[in-house]
Amino acid sequence: MFCGANISKVADGKISEYTAWMMEWAEIMNSKGIANSIKSSVSGDPEPYVYAVTMSKDAKEFGEKMDEVRSSSDFISWFGKAANERISHGIDSFMMDLQPGYERATSLSEGVIVGNVWEVLDYELFYGNVAKAREIHEKHGGLVRSWTIIGGRYAGNMQYNISFESLSAWGKFMEDIREEQSAFNLEVMSQGKISANSLNQVVLDNPMMVK
Repeated sequence: MFCGANISKVADGKISEYTAWMMEWAEIMNSKGIANSIKSSVSGDPEPYVYAVTMSKDAKEFGEKMDEVRSSSDFISWFGKAANERISHGIDSFMMDLQPGYERATSLSEGVIVGNVWEVLDYELFYGNVAKAREIHEKHGGLVRSWTIIGGRYAGNMQYNISFESLSAWGKFMEDIREEQSAFNLEVMSQGKISANSLNQVVLDNPMMVK
């Protein structure tokens, strides 16, 4: 799988225009047969940023679909509104390539996504730890995906996502894994070596305004 993401925030006093603008974006993506989702940050960003995400089966399909979108009159008109009317402020944009072994789910996450960005320092040690963490997280109901980030402020790093149906499901998960997660963290600390640096963590959910 291959994803594209654009992060923006609403311009002051433009919430109604921004909501309509983002819904228009979703309609354009749907008309081109592109799987898409709109999320907003619950935690981790300085204010509620909006994430517009598309998903394709691979980079080839992504590139073909984006060529089609970017050459269409409806998208060009949509894009021009942001520049001419200052509806939004761009924050970041990036792409993500799904790492091998995470193909179990082939659709966009419907609810909450907890995203963790890692700068990998020791690949063998880190990915050994990731395999153990994944086992714990999936056992307790999390949908785990690991991505390579292309472009944007975290280019070249790894993103480890855990998805849930809702914040309630995420909260239950957090309590259910507490004991095993603590034991795992102690095991990682006992290795005596830092295998990766944590760069960012964000919690995303379906937006209250843009739906």
